[in-house]
Amino acid sequence: MTRQPPEPRLPTRPAGLPHPKYVTPRGVSPLVAVREAGLQYPNYTPFTLPNLTETPFVDRGLQGDPALPHLREAATAVIHLTPAIGTEIVGLQLTALTAAQKDELARLVAERGVVFFRDQAMDVHEQIAFAAYYGDLHIHQMAGIIPDLPWVHPIHKDETAVHGRSHQIWHSDVSYELQPPGLTLLKMDTLPHAGPDGALAGGDTIWASGYALYEGLSPKLRAFLETLEARHSGLEQAEKARRTNGCLRRDPIETVHPVVRTHPVTGWKTLYVNENFTKEIVGLEKRVGDGLLDTLFRTVAEGYEFQVRWKWTPNAVAIWDNRATFHTGIFDYFPHLRHGLRVAPQAERPHLDPDSVTRKESIAAAQQGQHGKQGEAAAP
Repeated sequence: MTRQPPEPRLPTRPAGLPHPKYVTPRGVSPLVAVREAGLQYPNYTPFTLPNLTETPFVDRGLQGDPALPHLREAATAVIHLTPAIGTEIVGLQLTALTAAQKDELARLVAERGVVFFRDQAMDVHEQIAFAAYYGDLHIHQMAGIIPDLPWVHPIHKDETAVHGRSHQIWHSDVSYELQPPGLTLLKMDTLPHAGPDGALAGGDTIWASGYALYEGLSPKLRAFLETLEARHSGLEQAEKARRTNGCLRRDPIETVHPVVRTHPVTGWKTLYVNENFTKEIVGLEKRVGDGLLDTLFRTVAEGYEFQVRWKWTPNAVAIWDNRATFHTGIFDYFPHLRHGLRVAPQAERPHLDPDSVTRKESIAAAQQGQHGKQGEAAAP
């Protein structure tokens, strides 16, 4: 008798979800299942959630072995795609990872910014359970959802996305929240046939390293930025919801975060402003603050040596650290369909540790320490 795998353990569903009789079947893309049930997809049926409050968070990456022995022994290959950002792991199924491997994966994502896997046999229920290992799952204030799985943000554009290019902006997700997401997992299951003669092409995603962008700035500018805070706002997003689908689940929020934050696993400083949600530098004259933000936004967009561009294949997965990267999808496939599912565990409230260092400083110190140990070993 074949033993069936255990059902994925999902978080407790919030009360008052719309369409309470709908259930997404296992192993079926909600892109198909929700529509077959006669419901809107992505679903914008209004329901109300309590406002988010700050909750304790401990990053799983802190438990991961920096040498990644469990991941490396199981993988066929570990391929670093650029010097600054992006690693592909070959030969692993995310659903089969042990707790030790998951912790090492969190550490690797913290260091490399984004880690990629291809050909993942993971349905949406397994994706939710996997992401929930890393923290409380975020439910978006206004984006479309799967009716019974509100933690999932469908990434969906088709022939109706006539204004899709307006979303092609460098950002980190929902940075206006008190505790914005940390690790974020996106699986693409439907890719556009936008190439010549209907070839599978289009819809790549680009990520940029906040660590590398920050350490590329001049020391004087870095020192100044570390004294600053910025206002991140979800008000425009909320107003868009009111104008269009009328779906706003929580009170809109604005939050002040440091312009430079420290990652709790690496201890590295990273730039933390983004064009989508950062509206002003607190305490600076508006024209000065706006000029500074514009400079930083252009630095993100034009720092090509700190970017990695990922060409999706069906059932590929990207796991990135929303605290230390920026990303943008390339909208070059209209009017073709592109669909994926994103799940995002919340992390800690952004903060700057005054004793933290840049990535390069940390690596240099580690190398110096290694040289010192070698010298001690060679001494008579």
